[in-house]
Amino acid sequence: MQDCHHQVNRTLFLLTAGYFLWLLAVLLIFGYTPTNDGVGYIEYAEYCLKQAQPYPTTDIYNVVPFIWNIGIINLVELSLRLTNAIWPVLLLMCILKSAICLLTGLIAKQLFSERIAIIAMILFMLYPNNWGQSTMISSEIPSTCLAMTAVWIAVSQRNLFLAGITLALANWFRPTAAIFLVSIVLYIIIIYRSHCLKSIIKIIAGYVLFIALIGTSCYLRTGHFVYQARSYWFSMVDECYDGAEVAPHWGQPIWPEGTPRYIENHEQMNCFDFERIWRQRSLDWLKDHPIEYLSKIPGRLYYLYQSDYDNLTVFLNDKSLPENNYITIPIRHLATEASTMSIAQWLALFSLLIYILLLLLAIKGTVILVSQRQFKALFLPLLIVVGGSLALVLVMHGETRFKDPLMPLLFILAAVGLYHISHKIRLLKNGK
Repeated sequence: MQDCHHQVNRTLFLLTAGYFLWLLAVLLIFGYTPTNDGVGYIEYAEYCLKQAQPYPTTDIYNVVPFIWNIGIINLVELSLRLTNAIWPVLLLMCILKSAICLLTGLIAKQLFSERIAIIAMILFMLYPNNWGQSTMISSEIPSTCLAMTAVWIAVSQRNLFLAGITLALANWFRPTAAIFLVSIVLYIIIIYRSHCLKSIIKIIAGYVLFIALIGTSCYLRTGHFVYQARSYWFSMVDECYDGAEVAPHWGQPIWPEGTPRYIENHEQMNCFDFERIWRQRSLDWLKDHPIEYLSKIPGRLYYLYQSDYDNLTVFLNDKSLPENNYITIPIRHLATEASTMSIAQWLALFSLLIYILLLLLAIKGTVILVSQRQFKALFLPLLIVVGGSLALVLVMHGETRFKDPLMPLLFILAAVGLYHISHKIRLLKNGK
């Protein structure tokens, strides 16, 4: 039995190593993929590097509309400081993306079985949209990796104090860790039972300790207790006015006149002034229009889950301009425009079909687990996916890339569905 256990673990690690080599090959062959966010991270990192300080600095407060994802900017700054290049960050992205794949398998193994773990990892590896993200400067990859580490610690009942630290670190890179923290705490209450209070105290203590250290460090340098991105009200105020569209607002200027985001004389203010004004304007509108705001949730869910091929821009022929690094598929005119489609568009179409299949398999896996009354195993992945999706669209508009931290759990549920379908087919072939 012990030999079988080690054999499974070796298989998972071999799959991870193979996936890392594939990601590395994609990076070496197709190169760095600039994105609007990635270019912004590099610009802020270079700005802080000239001041010989970590991000954020006191000067930054006066020149930006909001505090962005702190961890990734400081990671880029560190790379520039040590090597004067971003390639170490891209190499790290490949490592962390491979680690997410491994953690997906380890969590699936802990909750379900070794076979489902292997299936989940193979689905993750073969999924086209997982090939190009590590060629970009991405806050999602380190944040998702750290959050998945915390989930693995929780399901394997290891050091929950460390899980709290990793969640706070994930939040430092991208502020979505609250989804995982709440889900894990609820999981602890249901699964741990006899020692749940002690376990909850441990994970929250680790979370709060890291926040206290990072926030205090920033306060001593800049006079402001900042421990995560503070872009929430910048996004929220753009949703809180009559006529705001449900669809994502791409390409919009930072100061769009005629909307609540616009602030007169903003040149004389800093990002904390903007945040205070945007928060008040948002709350005032929400207080008078709660139903109108909530009515947008279904539409936002649609935009969150309508597709999943953003990272295939790695295969574009010309990636020099980040603002042009997106792919559109002529779905409605596929018959007439198929001959003019690029390789990247065909890959995106293929990825879209695989994505739809993945969602169907995840739904199938969920239905099977409910019918088999495997509620303990189902609880955490389903809560993160469903609860996380609702939380995301409740506080901001829906973009397809926003669901990135939820995708590993979808792969696990899809693996359950695929395993049971294949098992049923085997039984039919054997005449049972």
